[in-house]
Amino acid sequence: MIKRAVFVVALFVLFALKVAQAQTSPRFHVLAFYTTETEPDHVQFAQQALDYFRELGHLNNFDFDATADWSELNGDTLKKYQLVVWLNGAPTKPEQRAAFEQYMTNGGAWLGFHFSGYNDESTHWPWFVDFMGGAVFYDNSWPPMPAKIRVDAREHPATAGLPESYVAPNNEWYIWTPSPRLSKDVQVLLTLDPANYPLGLKGILTQGDLPIVWTNTRYKMVYMNIGHGDRIFTSDIQNRLIANATFWLTSGKAAPQKTVAKNEFPPAVGTEISLRGVAVNPKTSKVYAVNTVNGTVTVVDAVTRIAKTVKVGAGPEALDINPQTNKIYVANTGSASISVIDGNTDSATATIPVGNFPYRIAANPASDKIYISKTFGDAMIVIDGKTNTTQSMAKGSAADIIAVNAEANKLYFVHYEGNDVTVLNGATNAAIQVPAGNHIWGATVDPSTDRAYFSLTGASRIAVLDGKTNTVTYVPTGEFPCAIAADVVNHRVYVANYATGSVSVIDSSNNNLLATVAVAQHPQAVAIDPVNKRVYVASTVGNSVTVIDEKTNAVVGTVKTDSRPYAIAVDSQTDTAFVAGVGGKLVLVEGKSLKVVTVGN
Repeated sequence: MIKRAVFVVALFVLFALKVAQAQTSPRFHVLAFYTTETEPDHVQFAQQALDYFRELGHLNNFDFDATADWSELNGDTLKKYQLVVWLNGAPTKPEQRAAFEQYMTNGGAWLGFHFSGYNDESTHWPWFVDFMGGAVFYDNSWPPMPAKIRVDAREHPATAGLPESYVAPNNEWYIWTPSPRLSKDVQVLLTLDPANYPLGLKGILTQGDLPIVWTNTRYKMVYMNIGHGDRIFTSDIQNRLIANATFWLTSGKAAPQKTVAKNEFPPAVGTEISLRGVAVNPKTSKVYAVNTVNGTVTVVDAVTRIAKTVKVGAGPEALDINPQTNKIYVANTGSASISVIDGNTDSATATIPVGNFPYRIAANPASDKIYISKTFGDAMIVIDGKTNTTQSMAKGSAADIIAVNAEANKLYFVHYEGNDVTVLNGATNAAIQVPAGNHIWGATVDPSTDRAYFSLTGASRIAVLDGKTNTVTYVPTGEFPCAIAADVVNHRVYVANYATGSVSVIDSSNNNLLATVAVAQHPQAVAIDPVNKRVYVASTVGNSVTVIDEKTNAVVGTVKTDSRPYAIAVDSQTDTAFVAGVGGKLVLVEGKSLKVVTVGN
């Protein structure tokens, strides 16, 4: 059923855009399709988009209707509307697709957002692939992050009034293959600025041309690869872009064309990383780091700096160590398995099948169990460290974040798009849900205070969960807090704020914010040496590591690593930080001298 939109007070600050032409031209009609049966962030976007278009219509004298009933995508309905908008989905039935094809062929207009343009080998709609300029989904960044966007076609009506570039709010950015820019019919309007690379905390975009907004000039259409989560409409610049596209698509006017050589742009490339890409066994001072490209783990003796390579499964992405058993567990994303390395011999002793795409892994020394979450999985896999046997937890237990308090034998599971933290008793498997907020990415624990800390990337704050009372308090941080680490000796928590290029320092005994320290741009990993009182902060984009003195909260130096660092582990015994880089390069940073040394292969 189609619902006629009624003016409501927007839930967000929307610029009062008035377009003179829209006030004097004949009234036009817009119909938006959306779905509630999709991932939560896509639903959140659709809900806010409905409010945005309702108010835009009220201010600019056009009718806006919306429906979640895709059967309304038929000829009789479509002929009533000058513009069709897809917010977070696309038709799946042949008759709906045929009606849309006919509508567009006959001169109808379309505005599509983010997931509405998704297509792959399972979509089976060749016409739509051609409609999208030949673009097929290939990969994406993760989690949703802010990014600098460059305006390519400044002469186009959709970009009128936009600056040369702007920082778009948190969004998941798609890679397309082939790039739509390669189509002779496509005009790219906006592109991801290469200055963002590498972009991502798990799925990262490393290089290449990545169009964000484009039009297929054979049709009246605009596709925007924006529309994931509840931050999209926080940018007035981006709101203007959406309004401009709406008015241009309904104006009936052709856009000026500009010829651009199609062979100037290399394809976009992505890969996978994890904050657990490197770890230190504090009992042996041995360092273990994944090499995703080579399917190996580099083992380094932190004292002698002698390195060796251990062959594991394909695409190792993350690892964790049980120091009590001296075993290392490696999540092989490419071969659907966990490799077990014996720390006494530094050799792989077992391969445990766990299903496709394991990427989060955490060992609980208190129970000798290893917890694995899988990309697209719905249930956590648990390995018994004594027998290497596996069992699945309940459906819905999969998590994007796993944190362990071994002293209390508790685990914390968080799903990025969920609102609750699951607190699991490691001895009894009893679990409770504690509301903490959504879009959590980083987590750490302080066993001495029985508190867990979670970074809320969309809220500029962290959630502090008291393990004794299971209550939550919040502490403000910089924008887009991501990585977080606790100094359990000196009772400090350090939070890397990606968007503001800073680290928040929090007193974990009372949750007071002590300091905000400026570091290199876009910090996304942090590790602490509580003995030598140093904090190491990695900037993947800046290709550097910043070192902070814990005693003064002052930066003592920033060093270049030439490795695009994304994960750090510290060995206090040798006063050394080991830094994993994109592509498998491992370097160490000497704490006293800040000298950078390449180790391993």
